[in-house]
Amino acid sequence: MASSGIINVVVTGNRPFMEYDYNTSQLVRDALPDSIPMSNQKEIRIFKYFRDTWDTYDDVRYVSRDIWSGKRSLFLPKPEPNDEEEYVNVDFILHLGMIALGWDHKQFRFETKARRDGYKLPGDDSKKVDSDQLKRLGLPEELSTSLNVEAAWRKVQQLYPNVTSCVSDNAGLYFCEFRLYSSLAEPLLCKELEDKKGRVVFQHLPQAHDSKAIELARDITVAYISGLADDPIFNKDSASIWGMGSAYLMQSICQAVDTQNCKKQGSQDCI
Repeated sequence: MASSGIINVVVTGNRPFMEYDYNTSQLVRDALPDSIPMSNQKEIRIFKYFRDTWDTYDDVRYVSRDIWSGKRSLFLPKPEPNDEEEYVNVDFILHLGMIALGWDHKQFRFETKARRDGYKLPGDDSKKVDSDQLKRLGLPEELSTSLNVEAAWRKVQQLYPNVTSCVSDNAGLYFCEFRLYSSLAEPLLCKELEDKKGRVVFQHLPQAHDSKAIELARDITVAYISGLADDPIFNKDSASIWGMGSAYLMQSICQAVDTQNCKKQGSQDCI
């Protein structure tokens, strides 16, 4: 179990990109609460990485190292003046990103895997992923989260049965996927982070960005974080901490954004 009954999750959001003048990952990250109360006096603390990430592959690698360093000054909310906590024990990372590249723009996708190679699109600095460097570091072709994404997603479905969502193993071979790969890779490169292997997930958000859509996306993200916090990796006793985590979610009315079942995306079937 996480120390002192507290689970610390770091959440990232991104700048507007491509032809979009907004990014729902940025809006949803900023709308998240600072904490989620759980049962038995447990608590999830949500720390927001202090800046929007850039669409360059070098910045992605920098952000991964930054977050895993756990420096409290890198995260929002800002520490209180009398707060002596210099470092946060990061239990897991949730990267948020907005659906693009022709996928169903109303869909929530919960990613499970990331690839090292095959990134054809350059970043804003015109540079592509240096796959050869990643190979020289001994990193594998594919990395997967060790958290039970499907179980957390099913708990989201229980609360939001009419929202189109799926578990995915294809994050798109662009910045979203590389963010997941980079943060999963860092514990493999740093012995001090050995116990953090696999503790990274990625969530794709719909493009709708009116206030009601952001509120819904926020609540779904809270549900997902709560479901991930129920993973046995954080709860080695048999007690479930899901029950009271959902109390926060029930304060708002569940709204349907799409009544369709998960759709097929290219060669990827949503669960």
